[in-house]
This record gives sequence, structure tokens and C-alpha cells, in this order.
Amino acid sequence: MALKSKLLLIILDGVPYRNWRRLMGNLEGWVQSGEAQVWKMRSVLPSTSACCYASIHTGVTPQVHGILSNENRFRVTQPDIFSEVSKAGGKTGAVTHSYWSEFFRSYPFDLVEDMEFDDPGG
Repeated sequence: MALKSKLLLIILDGVPYRNWRRLMGNLEGWVQSGEAQVWKMRSVLPSTSACCYASIHTGVTPQVHGILSNENRFRVTQPDIFSEVSKAGGKTGAVTHSYWSEFFRSYPFDLVEDMEFDDPGG
């Protein structure tokens, strides 16, 4: 059975919370109209981009998934939100950093193979 709900997750990397609501008018407009919600989250440690991306998509800490820096990259073994939604019959999509491909598809990132990826089951 296909999932009925839709989710658009927008991750603003490196933007302080105090600034995004002031500077991102279109996103704030969605919030004010009730079409979107905002969650203020506490970062994992270390709070580098790669660690955070892997944790957001797997739901586990860097100590569990093993991505401990931006330079430490490999295919993680934990299930991610994309694979879990697909297993439940949903469709996923991502416009994202190469980290996503390396963590959840294949490592190392290949510019030709991984720049655009259409998963037939996703």
C-alpha cells in the first residue's frame, strides 16, 4: 500500500537558527500559512556536516554509524529514511550533497555515476 503523506525535509547546513527565519522568506511563508512546520534541533557531536547528515538520515549518533568527521566517509550499515520509506511502499527523492550517495548508495562518490541517480524502486 502506498503511503499517503508527503514530507519535504529541508536541511539548511551552516545557517544559524536565529538567521534562517529572518532571511528565508519563502520558507517562513509556508510556516505562517500552516503548510510547513519548524523543528529546532540539537546537533550531534561532532557537529560537522557529514556527521549530522548521517545522523539525520539514520536516526543514530555518530558513535553508532561511525561517521566522525567530514573526511571520514563510507557506506553506513544502518537503515536510512530513504530505504525505510521505500520498504513501506513510498517514493523518495533527494537533492543533496555527495555525502548522501557515499553514505547510502555507494562509496566513493563517482561524478559520472552518482551525479544523478534514479532508483527504480524509490
